[in-house]
Amino acid sequence: MDELNERDLFRVRLRFLDLSKSFFQGEPDAEKISRWRGTFSALIQEQVSPGFDRVVKELSDALGIKSLKELQDEFYTLFIDPFDGDPVNTSASFYFDGRNFGQSLVDIRGLLDDAGLRKGKSVTEPEDSLVVMLDSFASLVEEEKGGGGEAVKQLQERLFTEFLYPFSEKFCKVLEENQNADFFSLCGRFLNEYLDLEKGLICTK
Repeated sequence: MDELNERDLFRVRLRFLDLSKSFFQGEPDAEKISRWRGTFSALIQEQVSPGFDRVVKELSDALGIKSLKELQDEFYTLFIDPFDGDPVNTSASFYFDGRNFGQSLVDIRGLLDDAGLRKGKSVTEPEDSLVVMLDSFASLVEEEKGGGGEAVKQLQERLFTEFLYPFSEKFCKVLEENQNADFFSLCGRFLNEYLDLEKGLICTK
């Protein structure tokens, strides 16, 4: 990623953030899976980092085998089904505070208020959910791209280092240990590998 010019780097960052969000934003449909297949078919030709390249290959292989129904069933079992098993929690408060709607949610709301960010009225998930955190981080990257200045970079760094990155490590571990998570444990690894690349950018600012 270091070899990209600044404009291309912003484009790549936003693309990967959107891709990471798409894995966990609702049950997959045929259109989404088609987009994943096209994306990973292209990504497999690139060389980014050993860990990132490895999980890209594994995701590409899995998408070549898994049917739409298999992926939908896995998503439902992991993240929705309230009757069979224990759905995987996607909120930071659960991992940091031991319960939903904890202090972490209050802290993230304060950070987003400082950044002037508001979630859309159609968004039902809390601000400390993975999807909303990724969306908020992408919004701050967009602001940085538009010349938002040092204050935007500091807010971006806070959201990343205090919440998004440590959350992803815990979340990925839970998926890896879940016997029902085949494809989506790979999605968690992709998120982690990408955020490791982001960390290299964040820590050099």
